[in-house]
Amino acid sequence: MNKQVLIYLAYPQESLDVVEQECKKRGYRPIRISPNDQEGRAKAIALLPQVDIAFIGSPLPLQNLESSSAKWIHFDWVGVEGQLSTKLLENHVVTNGSGRNSICLAEHVFFFIFSLAYGVREILASQHQAKWKVGHQNPYESLYGKTIMILGTGSIGMEVARRAHAFGMHTIGYARRRKLDEEQVLDEQYVSPEGLVGIERADFIVNCLSCNNETYHLMNAKMFQRMKKSAYFINISRGAVVDEKALIEALQAKQIAGAASDVFEQEPLPEESPLWRLDNMLITPHHSPQSPLKFEIGVQTILTNLAQYECGGKLKNQQTEKDVVNH
Repeated sequence: MNKQVLIYLAYPQESLDVVEQECKKRGYRPIRISPNDQEGRAKAIALLPQVDIAFIGSPLPLQNLESSSAKWIHFDWVGVEGQLSTKLLENHVVTNGSGRNSICLAEHVFFFIFSLAYGVREILASQHQAKWKVGHQNPYESLYGKTIMILGTGSIGMEVARRAHAFGMHTIGYARRRKLDEEQVLDEQYVSPEGLVGIERADFIVNCLSCNNETYHLMNAKMFQRMKKSAYFINISRGAVVDEKALIEALQAKQIAGAASDVFEQEPLPEESPLWRLDNMLITPHHSPQSPLKFEIGVQTILTNLAQYECGGKLKNQQTEKDVVNH
């Protein structure tokens, strides 16, 4: 058992046991390190030049990853652009943990949608003033028949689409490649977000895209100008997909009805950002509910990919040069 696997994951004991047992069954010697303290981090970095596979649950220095002996590196979270480089991808197979928390992130999108469309800020203000009346910027209307444009139809985007479909919304999906939509929850599909055909028709635009050289500041001044004045923009994925200066200007000028975001280019969002003080902006601090299935899905992704890796197949959530961000 000469092959070694670094298991640097913040998983429950029973989940770690499953991963470890599968590694042993396939002839690997698992080395389990906790990512919860600096000592564990130092140990993980020291082991990178020795292992054949690394399951990483917390960011490590890019230079150490690039020089690692691990032929396959798995990052157990979604937004891994800060851990990617051309050099890393040239010499290693790299995967991420996409899908672990998609259900809760899709729920968070609809928390934003209902908060904006129902005018929750105005409702609470009326309640606190004991007023039997609520003012709304938009007509107070149902989601039924509204159009939602979903930028990125990966695991999060498709969960958003399923919920939108259940509400009777018209769904437009954008992705790098056409998705086989067996459930028929996408009414329209487009490949590549360039141009965003149909943005003028959307009542809600939801960003579920990862950030890369193609998507950086995709939502810019031109895109906000093309949106309906009654439309809302929601960002659940990556802050850098949005030009925040353009978003601020669009909200201040009432070019769009409102926006909501859980992610920002700089986190924590600086106190001086005008976004904090806009009455048509809703902010959550990169904080959404955690899925009870996240460890189960995480383990299943690792086990599926371990089997594929052993037989030389393509791995799930495999990262490519297109996922590298140079900005």
